[in-house]
Amino acid sequence: MARRDDRMLLLWPLLTALLDFVVIAGSIMAGYLIRFNEPFTHVVPIIYHVPTFQFYVVAALIWSSVCVLFFAITGQYRVSFRVSAAHEIASAWYHYFLAFALLIAAVFFYRQFSYSRVVALLSLLLGAIGLAVVRVVLGRLRSAVFPAIPLHRAVVVGPLSGSVVHRLEASPTSGLSIVARLDDPNGNPDDLEQLVAHEAPDTVVLAFRFDEFSAARAVIDRLGGQRLLFLFAPETGGFAPGRLATMTIAGLPVLRLREDPLAGWNGLIKRAFDFVASLVLIVLLSPVLLLLALLVKLSSPGPVIFKQTRVGLDGRLFTIFKYRSMRPDAEKKTGAVWATPDDQRTTPVGRFIRRWSLDELPQLFNVLRGDMSLVGPRPERPEFVEQFERRVPRYVERHRVRSGMTGWAQVNGLRGQAPIDQRTKYDVYYVENWSLALDVKILARTLVAVVAGRDAY
Repeated sequence: MARRDDRMLLLWPLLTALLDFVVIAGSIMAGYLIRFNEPFTHVVPIIYHVPTFQFYVVAALIWSSVCVLFFAITGQYRVSFRVSAAHEIASAWYHYFLAFALLIAAVFFYRQFSYSRVVALLSLLLGAIGLAVVRVVLGRLRSAVFPAIPLHRAVVVGPLSGSVVHRLEASPTSGLSIVARLDDPNGNPDDLEQLVAHEAPDTVVLAFRFDEFSAARAVIDRLGGQRLLFLFAPETGGFAPGRLATMTIAGLPVLRLREDPLAGWNGLIKRAFDFVASLVLIVLLSPVLLLLALLVKLSSPGPVIFKQTRVGLDGRLFTIFKYRSMRPDAEKKTGAVWATPDDQRTTPVGRFIRRWSLDELPQLFNVLRGDMSLVGPRPERPEFVEQFERRVPRYVERHRVRSGMTGWAQVNGLRGQAPIDQRTKYDVYYVENWSLALDVKILARTLVAVVAGRDAY
């Protein structure tokens, strides 16, 4: 059985700090050598004198010591559970740039110190790259070391212990080694104390539902006086785990369960991206839009643009635009129904434009107007929404954002007549985890899917 080695709690931060010191000091020395040697001097000529290398060596040692101390004070070297490399890099960059900004402010008021702005900029960039490399390398090392030498020995207690143990054992690099579990801490009163005494854990994972927190609190009280770390791992009950966070309001500890993903700047950024991108696409694709309109007009009688009422942001109704791909009387006998593969109601041109999703292009004007977004849950007709809201859990969550021309469900193969409950799960995931990077990823995957002609009919 893997046992915790307390030396890891000391050696790992020391190793990280040492590597950071070498990277930051080395970045200043490298910045000096690049700046004051060819070919860089041909691009940016030296205006004043060339300072001595020894001066920058001393500055590098002082600055790297200050940086490492600042990292330590702000908790950068606190070692515990595994987080993603992206998170570690972002945190390191944030504190590195903050320290650099404080340094520049201090130097501004100390006029007797002269330094090269170019060396400072080169050092900043090289240091940022070096810190990122260190985090990636250490992440790989942790993946190899932590399963053999875990940071924490844990027992899992509570009715949800089975699923929690399964998740933790599937991730051996997390830093937690599960040594035992106890499903019912309220059974034999001595079981919990005996388990802790026998296994000698340093961590207790409380696997209870939110509404059972009092039972979790009772476990903490029963193990009072012991040097144990307690972690609460509740069933999130549909809340996005990535959005759960603790905060303090007026001195009151609060657990944030959900937030508006597009509130404030996020909403403004997404809307600005939609407006600019849709406008550019309309201009660039205007010859194609006109040609498609002509083909639809000549292929069969009826209007060029098909208009239909859909449900969008906050459950509001709007009119969606598409090139007409079916006969004008397509739903005269059937009423509101979804399209199917090889639908006999489509026109010859309609089959072609639906095959390559060209019938969706007029929705760029919906995006420009603000009815829709480039990316979001696909909008449904009111009659379908009324049905789905009654029988599909969390379906209404889709209306917290603007409907989209494409979405997370669509790029994962859930189009057309895919089960609505599956599509809803993907749509809710998008709503809870929105980011501009995710939008760009979905648009790129949509382009690939359109070119390949997958799942379109």
